[in-house]
Amino acid sequence: MIMRRLDYTNIQLLAAKTLRALKKFYPHRDLVDYLGSRGVKVSEVDLSRYVTGSILPKPDRALSILRVLAEGNILERILGEIAVVDRRGVVNIVRIAYDLDIIRIATAIAYILYNNIKVNNILTAAVNGIPLAFSIAEALGSKLSVAKHEVDAGIEDYLELRYFAPDPPRYTHLYLPSYAVRRGEHILIVDDLLQSGRTLKALATLAEMANARVVGVFSLVAVNYAWRESIPDTVEKIFVGKILET
Repeated sequence: MIMRRLDYTNIQLLAAKTLRALKKFYPHRDLVDYLGSRGVKVSEVDLSRYVTGSILPKPDRALSILRVLAEGNILERILGEIAVVDRRGVVNIVRIAYDLDIIRIATAIAYILYNNIKVNNILTAAVNGIPLAFSIAEALGSKLSVAKHEVDAGIEDYLELRYFAPDPPRYTHLYLPSYAVRRGEHILIVDDLLQSGRTLKALATLAEMANARVVGVFSLVAVNYAWRESIPDTVEKIFVGKILET
């Protein structure tokens, strides 16, 4: 990974913020043991200093911490305790998608997974995926594009896609400003929840309509595996924090 001075600083800050977010879910001792078991030795004293911001981890250590968290998918352990599907088949996604600590942890994972893949536009659908998509776009230094289910009065030119949603049976629309995605851009689709794959397919189709290339898919939670059929062939890397099987 080739990094400039700003990249080093961003990694240090990202690691410190992620450790601070993990404090909500794990005692310091557990985090020290978790990192140590994966080859990153951090004392409880240093961890406490990182969390409080009194010092930042050195760039190499910060990068090692982030890699351990991404490769071990520590998010899966956290979401395994939180994410549930109720008797109606509804996921408690709002609790997850607006939890800033979960967003910070997910952003760190996305940074490690996609920083070495050319990504210059993050595409999501309104509304629950926006906080995560914004955070990832900021970490990767990327554009952010949001497809909405209604037209904004201040924008005249849109890409429009109509698709069928069966429950309840209806046609729904997604509108993406025509300037949002440009020809040749490399797109990372970010969503809070993957289930049927219809929204994922719609976003991928909008990117294709703009002559852009979808290179990645990132989601906090997925239910079962039907959504896999909507993954474009151009995708290089897929990440799902937690797959719930029903």
